[in-house]
Amino acid sequence: MEALLIEPSDAKSYELIAEMAKQLGSRVKAISIEEKEDLVFGEMMSEAKTGEYIGKDVLLKKLRSAK
Repeated sequence: MEALLIEPSDAKSYELIAEMAKQLGSRVKAISIEEKEDLVFGEMMSEAKTGEYIGKDVLLKKLRSAK
């Protein structure tokens, strides 16, 4: 089954949403900022996937020019 990720606007909303989800029988798990960034980065990588091979030199040159 798919998961639902909700980012509350404040601590009070967080507690309310978490408690309501638990009462409905759902499992609640808090994730860190780093974990959230990893999820977003992974999604971006999936969207950009072309299946095309790019050499290490080309990739490093592109990363260096993105500064």
